[in-house]
Amino acid sequence: MDPSQSTPLTQPVLLIEDQHAVANWARQVLSRHAGCRVDWAATLAQARQLLEQAEQPYFIAVADLLLPDAEADAVLDLLRQHGLQAVAVTADYDPALRATLLKRGLVDYVLKDNSHVYHYVSGLIQRLWRNRQQAVLVVDDAASVRGLVVSWLTRLGLCVHQVADGQEALAWMARDPAIRLVLTDRHMPGMDGFALVKELRRQRGRDRLAIIGFSASEAHDLSARFLKLGANDFLVKPFSYEELCARVHQNLDMLDTLEALRELASRDSLTGLFNRRHFFAEGRALSERPAPAGQMHLVVMLDVDHFKQVNDRHGHAAGDAVLRQLGALLTARFADGLCARLGGEEFALLLTGAPSTLLERLEALRLEFAALSQGAGGEPFQCSFSGGVVGSQSAPLEDLLRQADQRLYEAKQAGRNRILGSGVG
Repeated sequence: MDPSQSTPLTQPVLLIEDQHAVANWARQVLSRHAGCRVDWAATLAQARQLLEQAEQPYFIAVADLLLPDAEADAVLDLLRQHGLQAVAVTADYDPALRATLLKRGLVDYVLKDNSHVYHYVSGLIQRLWRNRQQAVLVVDDAASVRGLVVSWLTRLGLCVHQVADGQEALAWMARDPAIRLVLTDRHMPGMDGFALVKELRRQRGRDRLAIIGFSASEAHDLSARFLKLGANDFLVKPFSYEELCARVHQNLDMLDTLEALRELASRDSLTGLFNRRHFFAEGRALSERPAPAGQMHLVVMLDVDHFKQVNDRHGHAAGDAVLRQLGALLTARFADGLCARLGGEEFALLLTGAPSTLLERLEALRLEFAALSQGAGGEPFQCSFSGGVVGSQSAPLEDLLRQADQRLYEAKQAGRNRILGSGVG
């Protein structure tokens, strides 16, 4: 799974490039890899026309800032008038211009010095798009440094929070578990950066939270000490905007990749439901946690009736379609529960709520599935499932599954296409 595909880019990109061959190449790369529409302007006038006539706001501009009818400042002014950020792609490296444009809010300054430049830009655009859903915490007792870092990270589209010391950081993290990246200074009053990293790493692993330490100290062992305590990266102050962005994006990309791998490892490839391993890993803690007052934990076992006959009569492709259909219904009707395919035609659910309401929803699911016409493209047929349900305020998952499986067996013996339960009122 490509992490970039988890949040597809739904807004177009504006490409400003006066060389037709380069523009065609750039459009192909950006549209293919960023997965979005790319509109092209060869001049400032054409760019102004596209911006004024756009029915949908552009997400970002990729611009050669030296055009036949305008220089860099005019291009950037036009984009800023329309609230549009820009990535500059240029064949000429001008250190003074680069510094000026970055100070004015340019997202990045990229040289056309190799054939992969637009692949880099495409990856950057996807990263910026995903940044809109990323929360970051900056920890530094120096308000000026903190403010500068916050402004730079905000330019990248990140949701940035700031605190002045380690204790405040821990309190913020407790309130906001969505934080995925922490940037912390070394020297702070009270809890310093080392102590903060140590405590954060005790609470959350490297696959869930990235930490970047920074310090103005020239001590050569600082980076090693930060890393050994659990930080992912280290910066020496003063650092540049571009270095900070590169380090931040590298760490967020790492988290995205780990999340994608975790998702692949926990999902059933046929139905998209969770798999057996994930169901047991997550379900054990949930089933033993006391249910809220007036509610119960319900463990449900479902099994498609006469599934072997479906495969024998209609083929395995039709059987797979039946399982996908049931998986889709479970996803849609029980998004508030833990739903998994345990294997073959067997499914399991762990639900928490008022038992009578949950039983009504399960019965509605049974009727909906039984009414579906299966076998698209071939001989039509219908399927049903049988179910076993057991309720509890708090109990080991394995015990509840064993009891639910017994109720399932009884439902099969009683004629199938029914749900039998115990301990659910």
